Parts: sequence; structure tokens; C-alpha cells
Amino acid sequence: MFPGAFVSGHFRCLSVQLLLASILIAVLPACQGLRGTAGQRMGDSPTTACLKQAQASWQIMQQEEPGTKPAQETLRKYNQSVYKLVTSLRERERTASWGREIQFRGVHPWRVTFDVPAGPGSTRTLALSEFAHCWVASNVKLQKFDQVVAHNGIGVPVVLAQDDSKRVAAPFHPPQGEFLPATAVLEFPPEVQGRPAGARLRFYNPLAVSEVKVGLHHEMLAENLTAALQPSLTNKTFKKLSHTLLQSASAEQESGLFFLNRYDKTKVPVVFVYGMNCDPSVWKNTINALFADPDLRRRYQPVCFIYPTKLPVPVSSARLRELLKRSRDKLDPGHHDAGFAHMVLVGHSVGGLLVRMQVINSGTDFWRSFFSATPREIAAKVDAKTEQLVQKALFFQPIPNVKSVVFICTPHEGCVVAEGSILRAAMRLILFLPETARQRMKALVKLPKVDMNPVLRDFYNWGVEGPENLSTKHPFFHALARHPVPVTFHSIIATRGSADLLTSSDGIAPYWSTHLDGAASETIVPYSHGCLENPGTVNAVMNILKKNK
Repeated sequence: MFPGAFVSGHFRCLSVQLLLASILIAVLPACQGLRGTAGQRMGDSPTTACLKQAQASWQIMQQEEPGTKPAQETLRKYNQSVYKLVTSLRERERTASWGREIQFRGVHPWRVTFDVPAGPGSTRTLALSEFAHCWVASNVKLQKFDQVVAHNGIGVPVVLAQDDSKRVAAPFHPPQGEFLPATAVLEFPPEVQGRPAGARLRFYNPLAVSEVKVGLHHEMLAENLTAALQPSLTNKTFKKLSHTLLQSASAEQESGLFFLNRYDKTKVPVVFVYGMNCDPSVWKNTINALFADPDLRRRYQPVCFIYPTKLPVPVSSARLRELLKRSRDKLDPGHHDAGFAHMVLVGHSVGGLLVRMQVINSGTDFWRSFFSATPREIAAKVDAKTEQLVQKALFFQPIPNVKSVVFICTPHEGCVVAEGSILRAAMRLILFLPETARQRMKALVKLPKVDMNPVLRDFYNWGVEGPENLSTKHPFFHALARHPVPVTFHSIIATRGSADLLTSSDGIAPYWSTHLDGAASETIVPYSHGCLENPGTVNAVMNILKKNK
């Protein structure tokens, strides 16, 4: 099926065209009725038969009490008809008529309408015209999910996909395309004598709607929330981005912040920040578990930060800080939305260091951890863009609307394994550094020794690259230690099942580095450093979010 091929990472145009052609051939009998447009006359078709069957079932459901055996059979027939109608939409994809009203002029004329795009912040329904594809969720091939968040009810769960490059490039949209869960429901208003029978094909957002009113009754909405996460958080897609976007990125493109779903002003953004040599796909089971809990998905909306991990920690944290501020100014310009006022940040490994730096005041400590020269002296020796980057990275204020943070295997005092020069050299080889950032780093490396913190004179390239930042000997950690976390924070620490907690390690960072005094909670999980997809870690994050106020 096309969705399975797409989410497997095969984006070559020729392959997509061949797959789409095969699908159209397979569903051609069901599609015949959709070839008619306004002004054409044609006989009854399989599609109009589906509409009549769905209408008859809709009328019965308006009267029958949900849950009885006859009602369940009626719902099954209704959903079967909606499924046929949804699959027959495929031949209209990427055409001018996609998402527009459809008229059938036959013996029994019909008129099918769709919702128009809603205003900002409205999330109950999604307009088909805003998307390029509509996939049936059950046809999406899922990989490496602990559970499938789905249940039966009225309607057909689908994935609405938009991979148009211009729309993908919009601020705070996923860089690999927009893939949203929806449930197709065919609704029938009362018939008007002398007019064609009418039907409205609506795509409800199951993250905002849980039931639909049918006559005097409420029917539970069918849903499949996991299917949309498969293409949204596909590892192969992010690897492709690493080789293309990040390698040739400008300063504005080398990092990004994106909402997995449409922004909802009533929900708290939870920002997930991955660690060294990872990508947002490591959060797939955590986000899927969030969706599995009705209370959590009512309260929170997931957001992901993407960045090249070879950048110095202060530079990446500055970029995250800038994007967090800009996202609120863009999506909540008046700063009135309750959700944005209580943002939660979750960071794994080095990502936890980025998270910590969002809630503290730098003072002059971080500048002194890198330079012995004054800001004015450094500004006289580097270009304006490099000077600006350094200023933003080392002088900063806390973000006031971040109210809670979660650290997962975060090396607050560095990593002992990063002491080895061989390991740091290997990390420099496997990690990508965008071209513009490389230019800025070269400008800093050319500074004379006398301008640098004396401790850094023994580091490769003055210790300004990401792998160098992780050494426990780096002055950055001494500066960090002088700034306690002033907001509520929680720690999730991996120990590989060691019985002796104080001497334990996750294989990368020891307990004494990942432990931080003052935590509202500290959860120990018996895994190694790369523990994000393990159930114990996922459950720990869910428990923290449940208790968060």
C-alpha cells in the first residue's frame, strides 16, 4: 500500500507514481462514481450506492440506542460505506477538485461537501483541502511501537498528509511533512424536496473530539493515533534530513522546533529534546504513550526540537531558547493562552543540558568558562556574526513560561567516558556540523591562546565542539554547577540494574553526574543510557506529566 511505502522512507517520485497507479487500479470500481463533476449526467454508481447505504444506516442510528446488537450491525454497515467512499477519494489527490464539493447527477443525484479550513486555534475538524493525501490508518505499516493507540467507534480513522515543500517549510511545521490523525464521518442533514440528497464528509480531530452526536444519541468516535506518528517520527526521514538540510543549512535552518499536531491554545506544549547523535524518532513511544492516556492528551501537546548535536551545548541551547520564544510570539501573540504559560521541557542526555539552560540566568559564568578575554576584546577579533552567536550562547535570561523540566540520563557534571581523546575524536567524525556553524567555529579556533580559558588550551579546537563539551574537565560544567535549577524538575536515571546506586552508571554517565539535588522526584530505571524507548522510562515520563500541575 502507498502509506506503507511512504513511511518506509521510499520517497522517489517514480516509486510513488507506480504505487499510486497500482492503488488506483485496485480501487477503480469504487471510484467510478467520483469521475462525475457538476454539469455531467451519469447513472447510479457504486459510490452513490455507498452514500445511500450510509444514509440509511445514519437514519437508523439516530433512533437506535448505541451498543445493542442491531445498533452495532448498523454501525458496521455505515463504517463500511464510509470506508469505500474514503478510499475512492484517491483518484482526486493533487487535483484542483481535491477537497471540494462533489456532485453526482444521476437517477438519484447527490451532493457531497467538505469542511473549509478553520481559523487558528480551532482543532475540532480538519479540512481535506489543506492536505495532499488521505490514507486509511489501518493500511499504514507500523514499526517499533509498544502499543497501537486505537479503538472502534463511528467513522474511519485516517492519516491526513501534507508533504508539499512550501507548506512543510512553514514555521513550526514538521520538516518531513505534516501527518495528522483524523476520523472520517459522513453526516446527513435533513433532505430538502427538489434538491439533490446531501452529505457532508467531515474529518474530526480525535485529539480534540471523542464522540459525535447522531440524532438523540452520542456515538464514540473511532480513532487510530499511532498511524500518524509512523510517518511523523520516521528515523530514515530524519537521517535523510541530516545529510541534506543540516549539511548545507544556513544559520536559520540548522535547528528547528515543530509541533506534531495543529497548535491547540488550550493545551500545554511539552518540548522533547534528544541527546547526542539522535533525532526526534527516539521519542515515538513516549509520545504514543501520551496519546494513549485520555487525560494526558487532553492536557498536553507534543513538540520536538531538532538540532545538529556537534554544535557546542551553549550554541544549541541559544537556538532552542530563540525558537521557544518565537513559537509563542507566533502562535500566541498576546501571550494569553493558558497552555503556553506552563510549558514543560523534557531532555535526554545532552538534551537535558539544553533544557537546563532555558531556566537559569547566565551571569558572566558561562563567558568565563570559555574566554579569559572580555566580550569587547573578542568582538574586535571575530566577525560580527560570530560575535553575535557567542553573545547569544553565553549571556541569557531564563524563559519565564517554562514551569517544569524533566532530565533523563542528563550528565550535569559531564561524562567520564568523554575523557578519552579517542572517543571524542570518533564522535567528531560521526557527527554533522552545518556549514555556517563550521565557519563560526573556525573563527573561534583562530583566536590566540591568551584569549581562551587556560583549561581549554589542552582541548581540541579550544573545546568549542559538542563532543568536547561533555568532558568533566570542561569549565562549562563548573559554570553550570553555580546555577541551581529554579523551577520544578524531575530526574530519570538509568543504572543498568546495578545494586550499588552511588557507584552505578548508565554506560555513558555515572550516577553522581546524573543525580541532581533538589529534584521533585528521582526515578531509577534498570537500563543503559539509550533508554528512551524502554517501558520503564516511558512510564516514568507519563507519571511525571500526570502529577504536573
